[in-house]
Amino acid sequence: MSAIVLPLRIPDTVTPLGDWLPEVKDDLTLVTSGDAEPGYRRQLPHVLATSSYSTGPEVEDLLDDLCGAGGVRTLVHVTEDDILRCARVRDRHGLPGLRYEQALPWRDKLIMKGIVSGHGVPTPRYLRPASFADAERFARRVGYPVVVKPRLGYASMGVGLVGDADELRRAAEVWDPDDVMLESFTQGDVLHIDGFMHDGEVLYVQASRYLNNCLSFHDALPLGSVQLDRDGEEHARLARFAERVVAALPPVDFSPFHLEVFRKPGAGDLEFCEIACRLGGAHIMEALTYATGVNPARLWIRHQIGLQNGPETPLADTGRRYGWLLVPPRRGRLVRVSEPPPVEFIKDFIVKTAVPRDFDGAHGSTDSYLAFVVDGASEHEVESNLRKCIDIAAECSEWEGADV
Repeated sequence: MSAIVLPLRIPDTVTPLGDWLPEVKDDLTLVTSGDAEPGYRRQLPHVLATSSYSTGPEVEDLLDDLCGAGGVRTLVHVTEDDILRCARVRDRHGLPGLRYEQALPWRDKLIMKGIVSGHGVPTPRYLRPASFADAERFARRVGYPVVVKPRLGYASMGVGLVGDADELRRAAEVWDPDDVMLESFTQGDVLHIDGFMHDGEVLYVQASRYLNNCLSFHDALPLGSVQLDRDGEEHARLARFAERVVAALPPVDFSPFHLEVFRKPGAGDLEFCEIACRLGGAHIMEALTYATGVNPARLWIRHQIGLQNGPETPLADTGRRYGWLLVPPRRGRLVRVSEPPPVEFIKDFIVKTAVPRDFDGAHGSTDSYLAFVVDGASEHEVESNLRKCIDIAAECSEWEGADV
């Protein structure tokens, strides 16, 4: 029986656990998805796979079976969909680590906003609607458009804007009344703040600005992100905001965090969107690795297993800024992706799908068929390079279909 259990759906090309955990790989059982299984079987001796990793009870049942058999001392979590189920399993089997009561405010956006706003942090107005009439009254009070989102969702899946009462009624016909909330819509930029925390204190922070936003996939627009210059006042202001939010929520052991913030037009007032006690998605991990010289996922996993003391690991700054771009699929058939031209600012060019392939568009903010990670001497240079990548993506891709 393995002493370490690690559920993870991310492919081995992103998280090469065999290379990251050589000291314990013989004492580790990995629970993964059917798609990721072949890569991990080449690295690890104990791999279990499921065809329904992110939905249904199968993963949690496997974790219960493994932990209930005895001998497990560590249950590691990494992605958003594993946080609560790992916490429940730890509770049931008396394992150390993040427990459900601690974890829930970092996952449930209704509870999260209640705690954060209760500590004086500005947030959008929000409501858990008890009925359609309740939702309609809220929308009239705050004004359309209104944001509809799952309380426990991630990657913007299931998030939408409704522009009038008819759209709200149609949304209400399909939403889960136990997993829905409404928010007033905030105009302005969306920023994300990523870093590490420990026991309610922020240890490291990197603020970034989105290009487009997490709902841009609805319009088939790329989602990108630019790390802000660390010596600027805006970066310092966002770091202070992150400290307020982290201090408001239940303290957790050494962990990454991913915080999203609205910056309103005009005076640039900041407003809380949401936060998670895990790494940000898309290619935030790669951008942070380039910026600090330390892979944050590797650091966090090794800390949970007891191989590395995370709070004592220095995260330096390399002096350059980084960014990433996700290119969403269109509706149609992707028939070819060619290599980009040899330009120095492209650090990673990632084809994220088999080709050829048919697509029916994007369904979440991180849905993409192509991605870039770029660098630059400043945030402005990074943004310019990312915008060049939008044109490069079009030149490298050949589509067939009605919307091309």
